[in-house]
Amino acid sequence: MFRCIAYTESMKDEWDRLALTQGTVFHSTAFRKLLLRSFGYQCAYHAIMDKDDRICAMIPLVVGRNLGLKRVAVSLPFVNYTDICAVSSDAMAFAIEAIAALKAKLGLSYVELRFKAQRISRPDWREQLQNHTFVLPLSSNEEEVLSRSSSSNRNHVRKVYKNHCFRVSFDLRHLDAFYKVYVRRMKQLGSPAPDIRFFKRFFELLPDHAALLTVQDSVTSATVGGMLLLKSPGNSTLYYPYGANLVEYNNKYLNNFMYWEAVRYGIRSGCQYLDLGRSQTGSGTYKYKEQWGAEAKQLQYLIYDGGQAAAAPPDKQSLSFFIELWKAAPSFVTNQAGKRLIRFLMP
Repeated sequence: MFRCIAYTESMKDEWDRLALTQGTVFHSTAFRKLLLRSFGYQCAYHAIMDKDDRICAMIPLVVGRNLGLKRVAVSLPFVNYTDICAVSSDAMAFAIEAIAALKAKLGLSYVELRFKAQRISRPDWREQLQNHTFVLPLSSNEEEVLSRSSSSNRNHVRKVYKNHCFRVSFDLRHLDAFYKVYVRRMKQLGSPAPDIRFFKRFFELLPDHAALLTVQDSVTSATVGGMLLLKSPGNSTLYYPYGANLVEYNNKYLNNFMYWEAVRYGIRSGCQYLDLGRSQTGSGTYKYKEQWGAEAKQLQYLIYDGGQAAAAPPDKQSLSFFIELWKAAPSFVTNQAGKRLIRFLMP
């Protein structure tokens, strides 16, 4: 009834129709191209075809080397979750079996899947459940959205606008300034940052979906924070996958201003939801996002290694020594090394 075949360019139009109506912008062939160009991964995208040769499920998968230099496949790196886009439960079940078969076919140490809405409960798939994403419902009434927040969060939002500390911009000319803030903040967190070309490619390959929201200090005009936002028409969601701010502005409620401007942009864009991104259970960002009235959705990260007990992707605890080392290393070292190292993290 079904068969699994490797992606070819002849599938592009049909693939994107399904991705952008029933999947997300991350399922699109444009995002595939972005990952391959930015990090040199091997494409392992596959389509599940029905008896009439129509795509009925999509497997977006890329292959690369992990920190242990083992060949692994992830769906998808640099994305918090990528549920399998399928037109039926039968097609979904066939896709899961096909993914397990691809592990051996492609000579992989393991395959990693990242789910939000879907679930797999099988002994041959190991799961990690420490991550959540936060989804905030939007409506045309800004006050209705703000009313979902805690009272302290509402007060902070109103206060930051009353004080006129910041202004917002959607001008792409601020991308270089945003990138400097992003690299600086990632280093403070002990994480490498990708090359700026990764961010530029969103606007080259996904111009109708990507937006750069930056925040400037009203007095100095310096860029002090920003978000890369992605509109996904299939599920009417605005995603916030990448962003950063200067922590010295936290006492002026910079984050409240930036998040609220993302809410307003989502409303203007006609989106029904704002996805605030991934946070580990109980972390500071987890608690902050809760204040907005967003619903915590547990993510299921799954590892299939064919029973070989292959090493799973490292968590923050196992990398704690290297995280602290990265924080302490000189910026001229981490800025260059990070661009090369991050492809092996497949975050």
